[in-house]
Amino acid sequence: MIKKVLILAAAIATSSFATWDFFGIPQNSQGSVKAGLYYDWDDDWSQMGLKTGARINITPKFELSLQNFGYQFWSENECDDNTPRCNNEGGNGLRDLVIGGRFALTPILNLFLDLNLPIGRDENDGEGTTAPSRHELSLYFGGQFHKDLAGVKGASFGTEAGIFWGFEHHSLERGLEIRLGGEFDYTLPAAPVTLLIGGQIWFRVFKSEYDNGNKDVDLHDSWSQQYKIWVGANFNITDQLSINGQIIARSQDLKHRAKDGGRKIEMEGDATGFTVDVEFKF
Repeated sequence: MIKKVLILAAAIATSSFATWDFFGIPQNSQGSVKAGLYYDWDDDWSQMGLKTGARINITPKFELSLQNFGYQFWSENECDDNTPRCNNEGGNGLRDLVIGGRFALTPILNLFLDLNLPIGRDENDGEGTTAPSRHELSLYFGGQFHKDLAGVKGASFGTEAGIFWGFEHHSLERGLEIRLGGEFDYTLPAAPVTLLIGGQIWFRVFKSEYDNGNKDVDLHDSWSQQYKIWVGANFNITDQLSINGQIIARSQDLKHRAKDGGRKIEMEGDATGFTVDVEFKF
């Protein structure tokens, strides 16, 4: 019953992607804070939690942000059979914190750097559960290009290209990944509503490795891929307060051929989900 109540709450109340967004640094405010809920599911697996974020303009050209910190309520399989993967509940605990920075190189071009601090809970509660953290220190850096569409009032697009570099954790070291994404936004002319659609593709260009205590074992997962698409809307209640919601679908193609204990490094996996957050600008 409690889970059903929380799922309904998620429909009215988030997660953000790695960078704060694909667009420019706001010039009409000093920063913002946001908080909300996320929910993902795939067959008999689901997860839900709270995410918070804050950003502030240190200068008109430099933005500092704290992202993705929060608490995961659960991440587990729910099914009726008696297999071990269905008998465990858990996946709850604190999430990692991402510290991000964006610098406006020009009015339409940003450089960014995100650092993931693995402060979240990485203990597994049994088969069928997923811990809130992988305990992976990582860097994500690259560039963004954004622009208003000429001739279409209220329309704009933003793009992003970045490199994800994960450091060794639990004897596992992720291969370098390239991530490409973009989003199209359209603000309605007669309502304080912005509609959006976007997507992102990840490519693991180098194979990951596992230290078995004697040597590094290749996991042969190079050119694994992750796809993500989303649609959403932002509702401006006032100039300072907005409600933002997105429906997200993602799919993973993990080219995993390792035979050493079944070791592997997942990307984001397969799931459908939604996020809703409330953002206050100051």
